[in-house]
Amino acid sequence: MPLPKVVIVGRPNVGKSSLFNWLAQRKIAIVDDVSGVTRDRVGTLVQIGNEESHRFFELIDTGGVGMVDRDDLGEEVDNQIKAAMHEADLILFVVDVRDGIMPLDEEVAQRLRYLDKPVILVINKSDVPALDESATGFQKLGRGTPVFISVHQNRNKRELLNLIDDRLADTACDKPRDAVMKVAVVGRPNTGKSTFINMLAQSERMIVSEVAGTTRDSVDVRFDLDGLPFTAIDTAGVRRKAKIRDDLDFYSVHRAERSIRRADVVFLFLDPIQGISRLDKQLADYIGKQYKPCVFVVNKWDLMRAEADEPSVEQMNKYAISMQHSFRTMTYAPIAFITAKTGKNVKSLLNLAQSMFKQANKRIGTGALNRIVHEAILAHAPPSRENRAPKVYFGTQIDVDPPTIVLFVNKPSLFDVPYQRYLLKVFREKLPFHDIPVKLYLRARVQTDPSQRRRGARDEPQGRLGTVALGGDLDEDVNELLSELND
Repeated sequence: MPLPKVVIVGRPNVGKSSLFNWLAQRKIAIVDDVSGVTRDRVGTLVQIGNEESHRFFELIDTGGVGMVDRDDLGEEVDNQIKAAMHEADLILFVVDVRDGIMPLDEEVAQRLRYLDKPVILVINKSDVPALDESATGFQKLGRGTPVFISVHQNRNKRELLNLIDDRLADTACDKPRDAVMKVAVVGRPNTGKSTFINMLAQSERMIVSEVAGTTRDSVDVRFDLDGLPFTAIDTAGVRRKAKIRDDLDFYSVHRAERSIRRADVVFLFLDPIQGISRLDKQLADYIGKQYKPCVFVVNKWDLMRAEADEPSVEQMNKYAISMQHSFRTMTYAPIAFITAKTGKNVKSLLNLAQSMFKQANKRIGTGALNRIVHEAILAHAPPSRENRAPKVYFGTQIDVDPPTIVLFVNKPSLFDVPYQRYLLKVFREKLPFHDIPVKLYLRARVQTDPSQRRRGARDEPQGRLGTVALGGDLDEDVNELLSELND
């Protein structure tokens, strides 16, 4: 059976998104004092029960019923609420104890009366028991005994979860399969990101509008491809700092960056009509610094073809050359031309992403890697610096995702940046890392104290490798590997 859905509904500013984050135990939905922050449906997986008997459900946050949207998207938000209520297995109807019953609360209650769904009335912001006793009139909403909670004071969370568990007792709640791959969809506003997500989900999962910046939260959407589960992360359109209007835009940008960090592959969406901007380059630079596999996705390509007289292939080649000049540090990243609205080339894009994900998780044998390093040095030796000849003693791959290679050398400063780029280029050409970033470390081999060497030993013994200091988690990985090699 599909995962049961628990949907949070209510008027604006009753604490729906705060409740969502509280139950999820992490900050997912944007919370702000401004009314009507949430627009799309935001979902996450929640576990209930104990270790012996635990179950799972999908918790979904929605926009406020009756919200007045500053971008005139009230109707679209309301459609998202209706869709969530229709799909729900259980509804959490949230009200504010301090405000009492408001007209919009009664409107929500009226909508719920026409649904054959179990509903729990959740009275929020009841920080102390005295507020429970003073709450009157909520029985008018007709949902039985309410549960009083306070997200701010962490009050009655267990009671609410137990009640949810009881209401879902007859629903299968096994944990769904983990996503095979997480794909973050990022880019400037109005590049078609939400349209792409809706195409993957085969439903109007995200609000699509001509208004720039429609999406605010980063929204995880699960979809299946060839029988396997995937997660697509829709993000807010990233704006220049000068165009960030308020805290909502700031948090949207922050969440987009966080989505990049937790993704396996990033799709950087570009609109060929708008051209490539400095913001696109800054976003690509951020993706590169996170060492994330990236595809430059040129969306709305049908519009470019309609305006051009030349054949599509020649047009694509010209645009690809222009992009390589614009993104000089990421020339390895592939370029995909799609039309999200019709689904053209979307399946090929996802297949490419899977290939890149596999590349990022490959390991190369130490012997094969060192043969390639040796060949690269023979073909183009590093120039002498500081009156010393650069030497590479040994290379090994210490990690995946991204592939991380350590070269042990006589002195790292002897290898300048252009030569390191040359080595990375060779690695991509010779190793199965053609389309993805590779992380390279140069580390000096630690020498043994001369007073402790055996008599007659050479200054730089080649038989054993000393420990290296890389910092952080790399120390343990590399030194363990070196220990195994020395044994």
